Amino acid sequence: MPSITRLYLIEDDRTVLHFVQHALALRPDWRLVGHSETFAHARIMAPNSLADVYLVDLGLPDGRGEDMLRLLALTKPEAELLVFTVFGDESRLINALQSGATGYVLKGCNATELIEAIEQIREGGAPISPLLARLLLKQLRNNAPAQWAENGAAIPALSERETEVLKLVAQGYVNKEIAARLGIGIATVSTHIKNLYRKLAVHTRVQVVRAAQERGLL
Repeated sequence: MPSITRLYLIEDDRTVLHFVQHALALRPDWRLVGHSETFAHARIMAPNSLADVYLVDLGLPDGRGEDMLRLLALTKPEAELLVFTVFGDESRLINALQSGATGYVLKGCNATELIEAIEQIREGGAPISPLLARLLLKQLRNNAPAQWAENGAAIPALSERETEVLKLVAQGYVNKEIAARLGIGIATVSTHIKNLYRKLAVHTRVQVVRAAQERGLL
């Protein structure tokens, strides 16, 4: 993971701003390079930021966080979008992931947990608060096969190694951990994951797990 991580916070609660600033004391090589308290301000300033990770609250006073996620997914495709919110229902989680979020962490976590989530997302992971992750996987198991059968979606053929990598991605392991478990190089893991993205027509780790669940591959 790069030694310097630049963060941009989109959040109207000053208490949360102070919490993030406090958390950054654990990683003095990281920088908070921008902060917006409103959707209107973030719409102008956030896309022009050099941030690597955006922390986005869903409950903005003048707009929906999901709309901000969609904007950033289009204008900053190279950045990671981490939702940081009080909303713990699965519908908001799913909407956020569909809008481009690559992680979803609930407020109330401690500073170390927030830093670990940011580290994970920078390493190619997809951090989701454990309770919400269980809710999401339960819903996918219950609903996805029927939906894909109705749509007549093709089930792609995966190699044995791609299937092994997919299962470890679904368990939340990052690339270096997958490489260690399978005894292969990190670059090889990255290649397998890119192949999974291509075969499942997705662009993020969260989406690849979801698509695999929907097709009965997990």
